[in-house]
Amino acid sequence: MTTKQVKVLYVCPFAHYTGHFPWAAAHETQALARAGAEVELLTFCGAISEAEVEVPQLTVRSCIKLAIPIYYLATFLRRWGATRWFSMFLEICLTLAVAVRLKRKLNYDIIHLRDGEPFLFLPHLLSLPFQGYNWAISLTASNIYPPPIPSIRPQNLGLLIYTIALKFINSRLWRPLYRVGLARNRFVFLTQNETSQRDYSSYLQGVFDGKVIYLPLGTDSVENVISKEKARQHLGLPQGKPVLLSFGAPHSGKDLETVLRALKDLPEVYFVHAGRQAFGLGINLEEVAMDYIDADRMSIRNYYIPESEKPYYFFAADAAIISYARQFLSTTSLLWESCRFGTPAIASDNGQLKKLMEAFQPGLLFTAQDAASLRQAIIHFINLKPEEIQAMKDNCRRFSREFSMERWAQKCLDIYDGLLIK
Repeated sequence: MTTKQVKVLYVCPFAHYTGHFPWAAAHETQALARAGAEVELLTFCGAISEAEVEVPQLTVRSCIKLAIPIYYLATFLRRWGATRWFSMFLEICLTLAVAVRLKRKLNYDIIHLRDGEPFLFLPHLLSLPFQGYNWAISLTASNIYPPPIPSIRPQNLGLLIYTIALKFINSRLWRPLYRVGLARNRFVFLTQNETSQRDYSSYLQGVFDGKVIYLPLGTDSVENVISKEKARQHLGLPQGKPVLLSFGAPHSGKDLETVLRALKDLPEVYFVHAGRQAFGLGINLEEVAMDYIDADRMSIRNYYIPESEKPYYFFAADAAIISYARQFLSTTSLLWESCRFGTPAIASDNGQLKKLMEAFQPGLLFTAQDAASLRQAIIHFINLKPEEIQAMKDNCRRFSREFSMERWAQKCLDIYDGLLIK
């Protein structure tokens, strides 16, 4: 337990993108504040979900007027997948430079960086002139579990640049910088599952060994249930069919093509995808889906879904489909989301996802990247008895209690304590 109110600068450079970033910026800061920390949020240019943020907010643009030209340059580069990575580098570099400056000026105890990847070397580089800074850096493990190098096509250019950049980012050339940075300042690295904790502990010949902590994601149960009929009416979805939901930003780890292949021969099932691509890493779902499913059997909502709309999607669905490529070993936050709303999951059997599905049984498993296996799992799910579905919903609630935001926040405070007493 903390003996004094810890002062935290929570830094989320990518809160203006879709995906988990804006949710984390709003909900993790809220949880830390409610647990007793003094928290301020720093972003590059605000969060998409800015209205949901309960803590004081700062932006790079509001802190440094000279950053305005870079702000416009980053906005320009963000328009194309091939140049978006240069935009991201500018955004995180400038945001972290401001964070280091604010630490000196406002005397924060902790800089909590939400998502230190892909440019993990930047916090070490920018704080190198200083000593005694305390960094807690969350990692999704996207650097150490890269996607396969794609074929050279125009639509794959963004992904190709990313995979090539990771070769440089994971180079041993950075090891001396990390060693010096770790000697001058205090760092802990927060991974979302035990596999990535192990693999980051051995990263670059163990340069981070002893400083990698497993901190599972947090979530909350939603108690205000919307009826399935009302939710489908609100979204314009059919009332009389099984509805399966794919939710969140498509990216290179998500395997949505297997979902489409599985649904091709299940005409009684209606498919909904909600979420916009963030970094140009996933397939163009609207184009690919038409090769498998007729337009009257699906709805592709290719835009950011605000928190106020999420309940309608999850309560409208009979189940959420969580499909990832075999090599994907990062944590799948969609399981936390579906359990939060009590929506059963049909999930691929890879990494931590398989372990959690087996431990809590909030749904059914299928073999990753196997359309026939997924098709059988969907048929099995459709034929379940009401009491079996209810048992899955109850298990979703149990999952949400085990991984509550309150527990997440208290573990964070304990980690901060460990940094401060060293």
